[in-house]
Amino acid sequence: MKLFLGIMVAILVGLLIGIITAFQAISTGWGVDVQQNNGWRIHKNLADPQLSVYAKAYLVNSGHLPLPQDQALYFFTYVDSAGQALEANCQYTLEGDDMDAFWWSVSLHNVDFKQFENSSRRYSFNMSNIIRKSDGRYDIAISAAVKQGNWLPLNQTAAQDNARFMMSLRLYGIDKKMIEDIEQLTLPILVNRGCI
Repeated sequence: MKLFLGIMVAILVGLLIGIITAFQAISTGWGVDVQQNNGWRIHKNLADPQLSVYAKAYLVNSGHLPLPQDQALYFFTYVDSAGQALEANCQYTLEGDDMDAFWWSVSLHNVDFKQFENSSRRYSFNMSNIIRKSDGRYDIAISAAVKQGNWLPLNQTAAQDNARFMMSLRLYGIDKKMIEDIEQLTLPILVNRGCI
């Protein structure tokens, strides 16, 4: 009887560990291969048919269907350039230049990768609608306070609640050499300009 109970406990513990780790992998992308560049992260080729079952489940759960990395790169960040978490009670500036891509966009999201709701209904800028400085570079203000020019608004409730958020950078029609040097690319920097 003790042997039977021991086996049942071992099976139940194994099932519990399996369920917890599967949930963690599916809900957070834990175990998916990631590269980093100045706070920006990129999942290694999520469109690869050889992906693990957990990575495939993570994609299904996230609702995204990425293109292969020889066609597009999808970067995301939860931190500023100093490595601090992005918080809605802070003001940020995203500083960047055009990327070597046919088209690019930068977007604001909540931590679940959904649109970060705001009253202006402005969620992103792209290479076609961004206002550039005289040298061709751009700055995007990210804050709950209204800003002139390129501004991605954080909503006031999120700022009061000190909610966290994330940014994404999408590059389409890329030069294939970019894939080999992801960690060497010059990506936009996200500077914290102060918190309230």
